[in-house]
Amino acid sequence: MADQAATLLEALPDLAGRSVLVVGCGDGRYPRLFRREGARRVVGVDADQALIAAAQREEERDPVGISYEVHQLARLPVMGAFDVVLAFLDSPAHLGRVSASLVTGGLLVVVATNGLNLEEGLRDNGFQDLVLRRHESGDVHSARKTG
Repeated sequence: MADQAATLLEALPDLAGRSVLVVGCGDGRYPRLFRREGARRVVGVDADQALIAAAQREEERDPVGISYEVHQLARLPVMGAFDVVLAFLDSPAHLGRVSASLVTGGLLVVVATNGLNLEEGLRDNGFQDLVLRRHESGDVHSARKTG
């Protein structure tokens, strides 16, 4: 995880004072990292109720101000207006749903968990300034929302 965390932090802007949504947050390790990096507001979402329960237990044990919710990706609601959205995706099908919670000018960072190329999907969903960082556990795409 340490290597992927470094790759993710490289793809992210300075998080100080920013709001961050993590889609596919698992046990909460990335939301906690982003709070340590200075994010003002962090929300974690995952479809796995057991992982969210583990993340919530850690938040209760060591509160840092993260909220967690269980949502299926196919039915992910707009979660608010975030400066940064990090999503772990295995298909471009949900890019629009994930990016709906991103402010205009915000940064979407996607870990493509199965090597898929998201460039076309990102452009089709109104993103620009695409950057790809290769990593053995999944390519990390970042792009800015234009509208």
